[in-house]
Amino acid sequence: MFRISAERQKIALLGAVLSLVFACAGPRLYFVGNELPRLDGNPALLVAPGPWKNKSVVAVYSEASHVPDDLVLSALSALMALPGAASACDPLTGRPRPDATEYCLAFYKTPEDWRVSWPVRNMTGQPGSCNPPLGGVLDEDFGMELPVFGFAHNHPCGTQVSSQDLKVFPVMKLGESQWTMVEYAVSPSGRPALDDRGQLIPAWGWLASGHRDELRFYKWNPSGAVFQWEQGERGWRFLATCIPQLPSTLGGGLPPPKCTRESN
Repeated sequence: MFRISAERQKIALLGAVLSLVFACAGPRLYFVGNELPRLDGNPALLVAPGPWKNKSVVAVYSEASHVPDDLVLSALSALMALPGAASACDPLTGRPRPDATEYCLAFYKTPEDWRVSWPVRNMTGQPGSCNPPLGGVLDEDFGMELPVFGFAHNHPCGTQVSSQDLKVFPVMKLGESQWTMVEYAVSPSGRPALDDRGQLIPAWGWLASGHRDELRFYKWNPSGAVFQWEQGERGWRFLATCIPQLPSTLGGGLPPPKCTRESN
């Protein structure tokens, strides 16, 4: 029988307290990183609450083995409607304004439906990109042992997929304290999601970018195949196969990924 660790019991209790507090508060748009627990006390393993209570995110009841596009598209659109998520760049410098904000969320599946976690932004006063909920999702109905199928975030300045984006996928625990990133849908405890043939289901990453009046949505798999959503065709168009690049100097930022474009 699966035994719940003391750490997970504390997270579940904190989740119940948070739910009670926010039920009594006004409408909530997102969570801040320092409001949320970490799995096993690891600062990198942020646990996001779920599901996101946003009327623009559609409910999806499906037996599909991959995250349904209806859920992805509605969640990415809702993400870009959050404060500072889109068109938040200085037109003179091209740099993010002080209000520019990245939000991260997770797509996951329950025994009943597909869901998306609440979006999480960085801790108050902390600049830079958001931290994905690598510690999984604490769902208000089904708890923590739910497989995460990948993460989504936004770029407030309309930029494309970055080298860092291409490297972020679900994590699982190996042994007592070792954690590793994997290329398939899995719960943090290491319980994988399987399709109807008993095969592992590949994880994906998603990005919402562009501007408020011209949104662009991307997705990529662990092999670096990048796709863009084509609204007119109602489908994902392959763009390129991209490989993340390492910093050219110690302490330098990551350069753009090296991409092999689709041939004409």
